[in-house]
Amino acid sequence: MSVCNVMTKDVISVKVTVSVKDAWIVLMEAGISGAPVVDDSGVLVGVLSVTDIFRAVIDKVQKARSLREATSQSSDPAAVEKEEIRELSLALRAVAEGSVANVLPKDQTPLTLSPGDSFDRAIHLMAEHHVNRLPVVKDDQVVGIVTRQDVIWQIAGRPSKGQE
Repeated sequence: MSVCNVMTKDVISVKVTVSVKDAWIVLMEAGISGAPVVDDSGVLVGVLSVTDIFRAVIDKVQKARSLREATSQSSDPAAVEKEEIRELSLALRAVAEGSVANVLPKDQTPLTLSPGDSFDRAIHLMAEHHVNRLPVVKDDQVVGIVTRQDVIWQIAGRPSKGQE
């Protein structure tokens, strides 16, 4: 069976230039945990997941904590807790206001499928690379996506939402 028989064709994607806040809202409203990221021409440039957003926030919090611990002389637990909350708030705001390009993994070429690839290839790529979604690309354009949920529905013998 080929990927084109399993993929969700109505793909929600986000532009690389939009804010993380706006992309996150798109994901949450759609009830999904990630989406392909495209440039203004619709060419795939990456895949955004909520995990990428969380990692960006945690990275900023850890940097702020390291700086605070290196420079602070306060041992008051209440003051430390207040500062931790402030650091988290600032990290969330900084990430949310930045563009999607800022939170995409820099060292990764997005894994993709073509419509003619086998369903087995999709399953193996997901398992081998620990990813939950694989964009399906034809002529540099995203034409579908195969998610773990699509795989589950296919194995269960029922069409996924995008296939009904």
